[in-house]
Amino acid sequence: MSPDVAIYTSPPEALVDLLRTHHLPHALPLLRRLRFAQNFPGGITEHTRILFAASDGDTAIRAGTPFAAAYLDFSRGPETEIWLYSSLERQPDALASASAGGGTATDGGGRTREEEEEEAARCARRVLAETRRQRDAYSAERRALPTVLAGSLSETLRLALLNQGVAFADVGVFDKWMFRLDALPPVRDGPGPLAADMRWDTVRRGDIPLILSRTHIQRKERTIVLLPSMAVYRDDGRPIAWALLGPDSSLSSLHCEEEWRKQGFAKAVAMKLWRERLKDYDDEVYCWADVAPDNPGSQRLCKSLGGRVAWSVSWSQIDLDRSFPDQQ
Repeated sequence: MSPDVAIYTSPPEALVDLLRTHHLPHALPLLRRLRFAQNFPGGITEHTRILFAASDGDTAIRAGTPFAAAYLDFSRGPETEIWLYSSLERQPDALASASAGGGTATDGGGRTREEEEEEAARCARRVLAETRRQRDAYSAERRALPTVLAGSLSETLRLALLNQGVAFADVGVFDKWMFRLDALPPVRDGPGPLAADMRWDTVRRGDIPLILSRTHIQRKERTIVLLPSMAVYRDDGRPIAWALLGPDSSLSSLHCEEEWRKQGFAKAVAMKLWRERLKDYDDEVYCWADVAPDNPGSQRLCKSLGGRVAWSVSWSQIDLDRSFPDQQ
């Protein structure tokens, strides 16, 4: 264990309060993953670790100091194993600073903005160094795998980590489309009342293999059974459209079977799922979907729901061995 990284086995309320009070909306993916651990049966395991590092080696959770925090669980691989957030992400020009440096404005503690962001990036690097230690302690089998899958990692933070010497084995970039529950289109903008031979339901366990066959996302049945879901079923038992909310509450696996497309089912499923199940995470009004930049169909759907691209994120394989070669 690193002496300058605090390790928790359940979400500390001080961290939840810090993210909720001072770091929205950028900290939402980590915040919602913590809420998932708190609010959903099975949302946390014995292998869960919440890591926190603050400026100058301080491990106290408080506002006003650069920090980084993560939710880590190696038992969830090959699905997302870590959600990582750093306080540098909330600066409006942090992406430019992360890639090029800049800014001379000072914070309340006398640091320039550039110095504060650099310190926050160093905190994130310390969290990843501890992630390697946790990996090595998890199992010999896991220790042999060099990378950890980071989900919804902001491009701001990824670039800052690159400048800190962190190595990435694979990066898939997505646009984060943000929505507000109180600004979603009226229900009448969907397909209207379902036909007499259709009904709303949650995704049934027996249909999970079908759900998995329609997505490229690496996800296991053990996770899908934990997630909020919504589907339109025919009376013959076939689902024709469905969606899930991920552990971080992102709209996920939204799909409509081909013969039922362009009738508003996908849009209706997304709105109903958000309106009925987002409250299981918290009472914030923000919801989102991470969409590939080359997916015009999903982009059109997001626009029709009133969404806007807020920032860019990635699902990245972070190479812990190359990033920390001297760490044993």
